[in-house]
Amino acid sequence: MPRPLLIRSDRHPYHVTSRCNNKEFFPLPLDVVWKIMLEQLLYLHKNQSLAVHAFVLMGNHFHLLCHTPKANLDQIMQIFLRSTSIKISREAKTINHLWGSRYKWSLIESQTHYYQVYRYIFQNPIRAGICKRVEEYPFSTLKQVPIPLHSFIPLSFGGSEGELHWLNEHYEKEDEQLIKLGLKKHQFDVSQRRLKAFNKLSLPKKELFD
Repeated sequence: MPRPLLIRSDRHPYHVTSRCNNKEFFPLPLDVVWKIMLEQLLYLHKNQSLAVHAFVLMGNHFHLLCHTPKANLDQIMQIFLRSTSIKISREAKTINHLWGSRYKWSLIESQTHYYQVYRYIFQNPIRAGICKRVEEYPFSTLKQVPIPLHSFIPLSFGGSEGELHWLNEHYEKEDEQLIKLGLKKHQFDVSQRRLKAFNKLSLPKKELFD
């Protein structure tokens, strides 16, 4: 099956994810992997103008929300996946491929869509049963990180009560499915049949932007 043609954008954000080969776990402790990935994201910010909005590292995959002012997501991901694979494999003394299939991406052109994807990313550890609240998970950009963040939702590190309340609001299974289906498309979208349910999902309160 041919690789889908990248929809290039220098303005709209992308959701990007990639999983380890055969869905195996990273061959190093997550705190070591986290450090390596932050170093590479910072490098790409400085050298390829990558603008990170949110990043969450899980046991065998990651979620990245970003935009690319140079419209070069393909180049950025090639560098990121190759460099992290080399560094992690060298540190773990392994020779197998780190990453499995090609990375997956979805262009997000609506601000309403963006809000739900943003919260969905940070709730990934909750859905996995690792923690009960987003701020408890150590490997996400809700924690202090050395990367400049460019989120359209100007959340503070550690989070205020209002911010964390919104980020922790429970998604019903049907809501999660709506977002999953949207992220499977190269342009995030919700079908007309499900649009009413999607539009009922809560949005960040206005005071978060003041």
